[in-house]
Amino acid sequence: MLHAQFRKHRATMPVVLSEDLRENPEGTLRALCKAIEIEFKPEMLRWEAGPRPEIDGCWAPWWYKTTHESTRFEPPRRDKPPSPPLSAYLRELVDECMPYYQFLRSHALKPQAVDERRRDGATIGKTPTPSVEVERGSASGTHAYAPDPRNASVLVGMRDGVTGTFSLIPRVDAKVSVFDSGFVLGDGVWEGVRLHKGVLMYVAEHVKRLFQGAKAIDMDVGVSPEGLIKMMYDTVDANEMHEGVHIRLMVTRGLKSTPYQNPTFTVGKPTIVIAAEHKAAAEGPKVNGMRLMTTHVRRGAPDVQDPAWNSHSKLNCIAACIQANKAGVDESLMLDPHGFVATCNSVHFFIVVDGVVLTSKRKYILHGITRDNVMRIARGLGMDTREEDFTLTAVYSADECFVTGTFAGVLPVREVDGRKIGTGERGPVVRRLQEAYVKEADAVARRGRGC
Repeated sequence: MLHAQFRKHRATMPVVLSEDLRENPEGTLRALCKAIEIEFKPEMLRWEAGPRPEIDGCWAPWWYKTTHESTRFEPPRRDKPPSPPLSAYLRELVDECMPYYQFLRSHALKPQAVDERRRDGATIGKTPTPSVEVERGSASGTHAYAPDPRNASVLVGMRDGVTGTFSLIPRVDAKVSVFDSGFVLGDGVWEGVRLHKGVLMYVAEHVKRLFQGAKAIDMDVGVSPEGLIKMMYDTVDANEMHEGVHIRLMVTRGLKSTPYQNPTFTVGKPTIVIAAEHKAAAEGPKVNGMRLMTTHVRRGAPDVQDPAWNSHSKLNCIAACIQANKAGVDESLMLDPHGFVATCNSVHFFIVVDGVVLTSKRKYILHGITRDNVMRIARGLGMDTREEDFTLTAVYSADECFVTGTFAGVLPVREVDGRKIGTGERGPVVRRLQEAYVKEADAVARRGRGC
């Protein structure tokens, strides 16, 4: 109600954090004055002790006792004894209110920097720590995007496996324990999902794959697929996200009682983290294409670590990615144990030969959702689409090559191992698939969230 009334008079409601006001009163008040368009005055930082009957209200004797004794903002006491534990009723009430608190906190004004070298008597408190750079972005590659300043204040959805509480936490405060299974061992599964026109693209398929991986590693996610999807929508809605958003859904086995691989040392349910970011795929790579190299790192057999698991343990793909970085190309092309082309380190790979769209068999790859959708779209366009073993010789002489992935959809490949592919430019098959994939995404969004 208060927010609605305020919005009648102002476009946005300024929010300040009490800890900012006490730690850096001048910077916080300057930011507040700027937001409500009034002049900051140094006398705002000091006042005479005693009550203010004209504004205190009837509850002042109970609420404002320490305030009446004060004459200035003071930093919080470091020796303050801990508060007694809350009753079950109050704990439930706090949990219910927490999403609203986190939402307001994420929109809090950033205190202005104040020069502590000034000696005019007006500065009280300390200069806030400079903000940490959130993202650098990327101008090329399969995951190229431009940095977005809104990501500095996004809310991260987190399910604490010990308490079972799902909360929306400001990015700067979103943390997991150093004893979490994901940090200790890379023990968990994850998914990447796009938000397009307010709808999570192919979210049912992504969540199904995550649950399949969790079942394979004997991990009970501790929530239904529908409940997990709701957590994702709660996160993007709390961030007021609608378009150009990428979500990383991460589920680890949970908190460890001690750093050891045995799952029996896990305390509680799995940890769930939903990191949603404003991250629109760059347009340049969709036209200009990718440069790939073949890495010495192979895709493993299912009896080593099943490549169908989208697990947190991605070191083989990371090693291939590092090799691509060192070579100055966009991605590494990875072979299977028999020397046939399998996939790239983070996207799936296709070639076009005499109008036939070819991709590798599923034996040594992650069962890609975008891959499968693009194959379905290609068949709908009348294209002959096959899953076959093929070698690098077929790649080098292909008419076109392209990669697919959740983040950017369909991207052309112009070079592999220094060989120009086709004309070296985006070909007609890739162009048709890109256009059809965009139409497909729009159609999925039109069907709405329930589909």
